[in-house]
Amino acid sequence: MRASWRSTLMTVMLGAVFTEGLAVAAPAEPSAPDGQRAQEGAQRWTEALSTGEGTGELVSTRDGLLYEPNAVMRRPEGASRLTGLFTFPARTLAQPVDTFRPRIQATQAPGMGVEVDVRVRVPGGAWSEWRTASAGEAVRLPRSGTEVQVRLALVADERGRGPAVQEVALEGWREGTDAEEGLQALAPLSYRVFATREGLVGGTTANGHVIRTNDRFAALPSRRGLASKGGSEYQVRVCYSKTAKCTTTSVWDVGPWNTKDDYWNPSSVREMWKNLPQGKPEAQAAYQDGYNGGLDQFGRRPANPAGIDLADGTFWLDLGMTNNDWVDVTYLWTSGGGTPTGLVVDSNNANNDQAKGYIQLSGSSWASSTNVAGYYGSSYLVSPGAAVSEPATFWFYLPTAGTKTVDAWWTAATDRSTAAPFIVVNAAGTQLANVKVNQQLNGARWNTLGSWSFPAGWNKVQLSRWVTAGTYVVADAIQVR
Repeated sequence: MRASWRSTLMTVMLGAVFTEGLAVAAPAEPSAPDGQRAQEGAQRWTEALSTGEGTGELVSTRDGLLYEPNAVMRRPEGASRLTGLFTFPARTLAQPVDTFRPRIQATQAPGMGVEVDVRVRVPGGAWSEWRTASAGEAVRLPRSGTEVQVRLALVADERGRGPAVQEVALEGWREGTDAEEGLQALAPLSYRVFATREGLVGGTTANGHVIRTNDRFAALPSRRGLASKGGSEYQVRVCYSKTAKCTTTSVWDVGPWNTKDDYWNPSSVREMWKNLPQGKPEAQAAYQDGYNGGLDQFGRRPANPAGIDLADGTFWLDLGMTNNDWVDVTYLWTSGGGTPTGLVVDSNNANNDQAKGYIQLSGSSWASSTNVAGYYGSSYLVSPGAAVSEPATFWFYLPTAGTKTVDAWWTAATDRSTAAPFIVVNAAGTQLANVKVNQQLNGARWNTLGSWSFPAGWNKVQLSRWVTAGTYVVADAIQVR
């Protein structure tokens, strides 16, 4: 039997319940207000609670999907009310959508909460930022798409007791136009913010990653830019002027101080603190200017003006930082939705999960460099052209056969080859393609090489140095999605 507090729970049932794409009236529920009536022409579906992936404190019970964060490591500046995330598989709809309204059936007591995050995949393979809605509330995304993904956010009360969710249904429709969506930033947004070291080795990030020694990731005070566990769909590029070092890393945690402060966004879409200048974190304004009475979102007085947290490997090794300090941060997804998500194999094996992917070098001409800005991770590999292959080989493991898209990242410069050959070979040793790319162009971004059918096992992408003498080829990172 569960604790007696369960008998005091309130059952919340908002809006219609959808079954297999059809709206079914909830007989005991009164008519919804005008603003919550089903949208004409909307596409509707119900998420299966058995198919998602969540943090370890989310368990399936006869009461529904239950959140009980008893063993969570609490951040020193973290919220007293903890949030657990449960992400459903992406699904493809018949028509593009950019506006969503969730309908939730949940059991919760005062102090608990249930929110729904939604995003869409935009042309080019990137994801839009997440947007959050409560039950019955419509939310508009910055872009439209047919591939959508839903994430459930369950908030526990101050005693660590969370709600139980029985059903999550959504309806989606399109309100924007193609012309409206064409208005986007030409380059990612960049701001100078105060960075702190996160630490917390052995703890768990907001997306479920267990923090390792010398780990590499970042935390931002909003889950709008929170990547999936192990994912790279939301990344930041951080530069530290005192060491002249830069690194690119993924956003895997929420913090510091606030949890709804997407300060990189304009006030028109910023979730909270809309009267602050774009690019200024609320914790910085509270610490420096006494904004909000000098308090953060939870009524605490920030001990520093931090707008980003960095994991130990990013902080110490990649940037060479020894103390909390000001850094320049570029929010890479803000140029038009995000970065594609998939398995990334970096040119530095220290950044790879080598059970899934690693790099192997032939010959002695490959050298690590940071001379040209825009590299992925902490550096890139470069080699002069010569009449010899001696490739840099990116190995990646697929547990099952499937069709995958392969992207490559490089730094661009005028001395690069205009025909750098990426050779795609499957696990059976069959060459699938030889794709020649111009590395003088399109640096500091993912560039799609193509899509191929791969068997299960260790497949590979090789970058040969057989190019014109006097030019260089760059092996920085590949992504398999």
